[in-house]
Amino acid sequence: MTAEFWDDRYSHPNFVFGYRPNDFLKEQSRLLKPGSRVLCLGDGEGRNGVWLAERGHDVVSLDFSRVALDKAEALAAERGTSIETWHVDLSEYVENPDPLRPWDAVVAIFVHLPAPLRRRVAEVVTRQCAPGAKLILESYTPAQLALGTGGPKDRDLLVTREDVMHDWDGWRLDVRLVERRVFEGMGHQGLSSVVQALGLR
Repeated sequence: MTAEFWDDRYSHPNFVFGYRPNDFLKEQSRLLKPGSRVLCLGDGEGRNGVWLAERGHDVVSLDFSRVALDKAEALAAERGTSIETWHVDLSEYVENPDPLRPWDAVVAIFVHLPAPLRRRVAEVVTRQCAPGAKLILESYTPAQLALGTGGPKDRDLLVTREDVMHDWDGWRLDVRLVERRVFEGMGHQGLSSVVQALGLR
């Protein structure tokens, strides 16, 4: 899907995936050290990045939708905090990543990419992470197609446990397949099949 598609989708006055952080991120954020430098991949309207910034983390929210990032910045201001936003396509980011900032944590919540790009993103981001960095990831699995409660309709964009283990093989990983109810705005509604991963660099 193109940036134009997402710009159009995010132009709705409401937040497509809601204002609240992802439940898995919220549960696992206790693993982050205070004041962590956090890269939020595909952060959209900023519900996850802003929530982390409210808790004292130094957050960069990266997305290829300018409309979404404008909403993220407005949400941060409304909540009395700030985030740094990077308007860039991940296919471009991996060719010219920020070499100066070692990340203490990477957050990837429902970031669905073609497999070659997904693996390249993991490879590049891994090199940018500080020793002891954390990974918090949740993605829809192929079983989600039968449930139809959110996520891509393209099987090739969905993620298996084995995909996560392969993509992030430089990390110590705890990866689980879970069925849980996801209620995130208009975009994610109902029983869902997800893969959840925690990683330590």
